[in-house]
Amino acid sequence: MRLFSSLPQSLAANVVAGVVLLVVFCGAAPKPKQAHPAPHPTPTQNPVYGRLHWREVGPAAGGGRVAAVAGTASDPFLYYIGAAGGGVWKSSDGGTTWDPVFDKQSVASIGAVAIDPKDKKTVWVGTGEANPRNDVSYGNGVYKSTDGGDTWRDVGVQGARNIARVAVNPKDTKTVLVAAFGDFYADNPNGGVWRTADGGRTWQHTLYVGPQSGASDVVIDPSDPRVVFAGVWQVRREPWMLTSGGPAGGLYRSSDGGRTWTKLTGHGLPSGLTGRIALGIAPSDTRRVYALIQSKAGVLWRSKDGGNTWQLATDNPIADVRPFYFSQIAVDPKNPNHLFSASLPLTESTNGGKTFKPIADEVHVDYHAIWIDPSNAKRMMVGEDGGYALSVNGGKTWSFSKNLAIAQVYHTAFDDRNPYWVCAPLQDNNSFCGPSNGLSPDGIINDAWRRLGGGDGMWAVPDPADPNRVWYDDQTGFVSIFDLTTGYARLIRPVFNLSTADFTLYAQKYRFNWDSPIAVAPWDPHTWWLGANVIFQTSDDGAHWSVISPDLTRNIKAHQQASGGPISLDVSSAEFSDNTLDIEGSPLAKGEIWVGTDDGLVQLTRDGGLHWSDVTPQSAPQFGRVETVAPSPFADGTAYAIFDGHKSGDYRPYIYATSDFGRTWRKITAGLPADQYVRTVRPDIRNAAVLYAGTEQGMWISYDDGRSWQSLQLNLPPASVRDIRIQPTFGDIVIATHGRALWILDDARPVQELRAAQAAGVYFFPLRTAYQYHEHSNIEDLYENYAAANPPPGVIINFWQSQPRKQPPPIEILDAQGHVVRTIAGTHKVEGKETPFVTNDRGLNRVVWGFEENGPVRWMGAAREESRGPYQGAVLPPGMYTVRLKLNGREMSQTVEVKPDPRLTLTQADYQAKYEFNHKYFTEYSNINVALNALDATKKGIDGAMPALEKGGTKTATALAQALAIMRARDALFARLTINAKSDEASVAQPGALREEVEGLLDTGSPPTPPLLAVGAQIDDLYNAAMHSYDSFASSVGELNRTLVAAGMKAIPQPPAITRSLGPETRLPL
Repeated sequence: MRLFSSLPQSLAANVVAGVVLLVVFCGAAPKPKQAHPAPHPTPTQNPVYGRLHWREVGPAAGGGRVAAVAGTASDPFLYYIGAAGGGVWKSSDGGTTWDPVFDKQSVASIGAVAIDPKDKKTVWVGTGEANPRNDVSYGNGVYKSTDGGDTWRDVGVQGARNIARVAVNPKDTKTVLVAAFGDFYADNPNGGVWRTADGGRTWQHTLYVGPQSGASDVVIDPSDPRVVFAGVWQVRREPWMLTSGGPAGGLYRSSDGGRTWTKLTGHGLPSGLTGRIALGIAPSDTRRVYALIQSKAGVLWRSKDGGNTWQLATDNPIADVRPFYFSQIAVDPKNPNHLFSASLPLTESTNGGKTFKPIADEVHVDYHAIWIDPSNAKRMMVGEDGGYALSVNGGKTWSFSKNLAIAQVYHTAFDDRNPYWVCAPLQDNNSFCGPSNGLSPDGIINDAWRRLGGGDGMWAVPDPADPNRVWYDDQTGFVSIFDLTTGYARLIRPVFNLSTADFTLYAQKYRFNWDSPIAVAPWDPHTWWLGANVIFQTSDDGAHWSVISPDLTRNIKAHQQASGGPISLDVSSAEFSDNTLDIEGSPLAKGEIWVGTDDGLVQLTRDGGLHWSDVTPQSAPQFGRVETVAPSPFADGTAYAIFDGHKSGDYRPYIYATSDFGRTWRKITAGLPADQYVRTVRPDIRNAAVLYAGTEQGMWISYDDGRSWQSLQLNLPPASVRDIRIQPTFGDIVIATHGRALWILDDARPVQELRAAQAAGVYFFPLRTAYQYHEHSNIEDLYENYAAANPPPGVIINFWQSQPRKQPPPIEILDAQGHVVRTIAGTHKVEGKETPFVTNDRGLNRVVWGFEENGPVRWMGAAREESRGPYQGAVLPPGMYTVRLKLNGREMSQTVEVKPDPRLTLTQADYQAKYEFNHKYFTEYSNINVALNALDATKKGIDGAMPALEKGGTKTATALAQALAIMRARDALFARLTINAKSDEASVAQPGALREEVEGLLDTGSPPTPPLLAVGAQIDDLYNAAMHSYDSFASSVGELNRTLVAAGMKAIPQPPAITRSLGPETRLPL
């Protein structure tokens, strides 16, 4: 019978359910059924947290900024990319799938990647993105791998925070040049060009121009590596200003492989100030050199004599639209007049740079990197704000897979639907909202996410009055309300200005930050706030706004000037200053609103905005960005604020706490890394002593109200943690990373109650309500698509033990009547290795019960391992259950409510009928397996006795005749019971036997219908007849054994009696 697809599929659901118990133990999220699951970083071994892990949820649909790309002529399928905030990724299959290979390192911001042209296993990485926009992060030098990215060594240049290029000498690959910046935010002596001639063991700082300057590019002449060109760029970022260009920059040349340098001036090069410089040498004619130079005199210069003389090729800005953010040039290896410029668009020139035309319209704009195969000019790769793209026809068409979760998320929020949704506003890649549980065996796929709007997403907050509505904004407070049902967005920004106002911010009444905050009042779901230099409030969905505050900032006019000079302005709003960054209402007191500003102030009102107080901590950094000011959910007047001073060159952590409405503050940073600025802080919602903090490179927790901190990194990559929220219904911690999308720590109770567990020595954590979600897939397969893991499907069981036991503690599940319906114990095979169902670790242990009762006996003689049978039995109906375990001689128990899927209309009677039907056939299936194991044992016993029987003559003649008859009966009964399929498609070649028919009824997914009951009755008849035959067979084996013993021989195994009770009271064995 092929009632439910094919046999293996009906078993797969049960086998996968068994695997859940293992996968959560291993510190990796349960893998959904998918072709290419989302990769997960290697867990940090920490016995305190044991099996806890962060679950990556995406989104990958929006992509993320890729600052570096690399390929190799020796392998057309091998690529590396460096994400601006998401680490290094490797593809060995031409970009179909990608693996993170840098997550064990301490930084995630990548500026450069290069593959050794003579050895594809040797890879160089320069950390710290070198595109200094307002969200640029930092690195800590150069890394090298000699095993294809499996392991890495930090080989030097640690003082340089950002690296633009790693150039490998093609003839002597131990010689490497690095174009580095010391620090975009402060004077630093490590900018310029660094050189190693021994593969990174030692380095020389061969080109240094000044403390505000770094090398924006370095290129090596492939025909004569003694000739090297470098661009030096004087650049500085301040919280309110980008300064790109100055006298301490220019174009440099070396004639001794980068040991010494000469600045090139005149001879056609632009005079005056220069900014960022990008370089390219034509491999087919290395006397041809190109230089993109940020200058008032033009855009692209060309030399035909190796840099001795130059001429302006073009002054068309399309080739270098915003030099500070994207400026790259690449030359066709076969044609010196054919070049590509990576800028706002990707542009192409076929006449030596005289004219350019945009190409790659289907690819995301804002290009930061380009690589061309030196042996095949048609194969090329680019990196841009949306990810990467590949071309194999010279840029005519492009392919790209949305399977990299490298999104740079600014903030996150959630709703209270079931399962809840989370939102992710992304840097230059729109805003998305999607489910925390994909309710699909595939996991959370790209199609599960809903795009809200374009631009740079900043905040996205579901409406607590209607989760189908989301309030979101992009840069400078362009707030809209998006309807998830219709896809309609209504723009409700309270004020609008002409574009000229952006260049005269100092004269404007209202100033909005690039990251303007939106928030809803905890006491009224219809009251919303939008932050500018003042706070706007609406209670009618943005139809009308009122201003409820004065200017809450320092309002320093010098900080409100047009940004980007002295060569060219770049007024994108990214530097808009003197405005608010965070608005948070107290969950305890109506009218209490805390506000943080980008110029270092904390403001408070306790009467809904009528009166405001500046309550800034006196010792806080003057212009530190207050990106979070979080009121306590336990004590009114208690709040926590962070100050981020890195844009003023101060990388130290700053967190302050007040318990008296800001009259006094205490600094709470003990234990945090001294060189990691803090991005966010959040008090726990269940334990007043627990705080969470996100830094530029990780996640931290305090168990004593901030007096000390410890890492909560677990398996999280070293990305910037920008926001932390705790979902109250499910008790999950949701974090937004700026480079690796969203992550969730499912069921945070072990974290929240850790101190109580440690004090007790053994501890059984409370169980959260579990839901029997129905899963459905809308796709056939994922191929190169992305899928994140769902949360563990079942009851999450957490227990603590200070020391491991001799044996893992068994876990028992009892129903409401006190019957033990499931015992979780023993082992099962995973990748050929026996693995316990219950872990026995020192510290925290986590197990997931997937709602199943005890499983059937497994047939150990099946042709395939996966055909032996599931480890679990039928899914039990919703209801109250008790989970019981024994630790250190103490029996402990917790009750848990298992609820039905809230989307379904099934009644409790429906669930009960489904369970009883499935349970019945699990019992039949188990008994069939008992019979098959017995038949196998009989065959083995007779085969072993046969030589003696055949040689025994008249003494064993009767036994021999009985044995031969039994073997014939055995083979006939075996054929009635199973076809013992050797492949998934065996059922198309022959009909299934009884076991295969029963398998189709193990998990019907719904209550049985009359036709299903009817076919079940037919199977029952076949089953009963087969069991009667089995009884006769067992009796004949008993007769044979008596004959064997009488003949002086050893009896063969006696088939056990089978109890054929089919009611729900039957309890299957483990």
